[in-house]
Amino acid sequence: MRSRNYPSVTLALAIGLTTPAFAEDEGFLGGTQLQIINRNYYFSQDYRNGDFTRNPNTGERQSQHREWGHGIIANLQSGFTQGTVGLGLDVQGLVGLKLDGGNGTVGNGVGVPGIVSRSGSNFDGEPKDAYGKVGVALKARVRDTELRYGDVSPTSPVLHASDIRLLPQTLRGFMFNDHSLQGLSLQGGKLESSSDRNASNHRGDLGTVYAGRLKGANDVVYLGGDYRFNDQLNLRLHASRLDDVWNQQFFNVDYVQPLVDSLTLKTGLDYYRTRDSGQALAGKIDNDSWSVHAGVNAGGHGFKLSYTRIDGDTPFDYVWNTYDIQLDAASQVSDFNNPNERAWEARYDYNFAVLGLPGLSLTARYVRGSDIDGTRAGGAYSYYNGIEDGRHWERNLWVRYVVQGGPARNLSFNVMQATHRVGGGHTAEANVDELRVIVEYPLDISL
Repeated sequence: MRSRNYPSVTLALAIGLTTPAFAEDEGFLGGTQLQIINRNYYFSQDYRNGDFTRNPNTGERQSQHREWGHGIIANLQSGFTQGTVGLGLDVQGLVGLKLDGGNGTVGNGVGVPGIVSRSGSNFDGEPKDAYGKVGVALKARVRDTELRYGDVSPTSPVLHASDIRLLPQTLRGFMFNDHSLQGLSLQGGKLESSSDRNASNHRGDLGTVYAGRLKGANDVVYLGGDYRFNDQLNLRLHASRLDDVWNQQFFNVDYVQPLVDSLTLKTGLDYYRTRDSGQALAGKIDNDSWSVHAGVNAGGHGFKLSYTRIDGDTPFDYVWNTYDIQLDAASQVSDFNNPNERAWEARYDYNFAVLGLPGLSLTARYVRGSDIDGTRAGGAYSYYNGIEDGRHWERNLWVRYVVQGGPARNLSFNVMQATHRVGGGHTAEANVDELRVIVEYPLDISL
């Protein structure tokens, strides 16, 4: 089947699945919700000073990425049937349309940055004009516990499905969320495959972002909890095991202290501990990564300083193509997570609501990393061996506006600009100027 015909099949399947087999049950239909998100995404990367990437299809030097696409994300969530155990169904239909981007300007939207999908199992063929897929998850609810099996989107700091490109990533397997105890939120599960952001199937191999996909990593198991003591103090504790790759634990504490009127102090600590396990498919891993931050909010102004440290001869790594890592220095272009790296961040946020412009916000960040040393990295991370005293910096400027009312309520506009520069022989990353322009309109439909 040619990719340009795929969206019609996808939509037909999604429509067919929106008529549940349990339609006669009032509880099932009574809680049904349908949300359709239209996401228009422009993505551009301009490489400077001789830096470049390789075209996934031809292997030729590629000095820029320039892509434009439109994504349609349809989420149908049923209610639960009546009774002690309520049953339900979640269906997600995804369609991606290429609006602009040729073979010489797009990445692959997976391991090489970009938003347009390429054909082929390794996403290294010609760019697709369109692509899509349907995901289904069965669910059950017992009191305050919900269980899902199928195509799901976990949100743990050790396993967080990515939604930073045109279409979201999903993983296939089992997960649960529990809110039985006041202030405590538990989650966990076992996932056996990944559906990449630009894939048209659900059986992609697991692996890690910096070691690549690994055939022998059969599943990832995770478990964790968040506890809210009060409006000031929050704790998080999570752990995961990536089969024959690693065991990873995460701890977080955030504290908020009001000082005087309109002045608030915010502090926090994030810590990851990662050790290789089983057959150590990615090689030896002995990594402790942490960040600490302190900041103040005053009226519409927010100021924050943070320090991030990677203690280990391998980078801080996470499950293949997931995202939202909880380290303060993680940025638009770089994660600032290289072997033995130390990174400082200064951040300023402004909420224009104080000027009578609710929905408009601005963020400016500057991050500088140094002391990168990968000379002792081994296994899948040996490509760091040539870096002994690497350094880099990144500057971000983000502007966001969300329409507050009327027919276009929740229509959002995001402009994200980043400048990234490297030095000291830091060959694992590149000099690049990046621009993302994202327009998104979520539409909630009552059924």
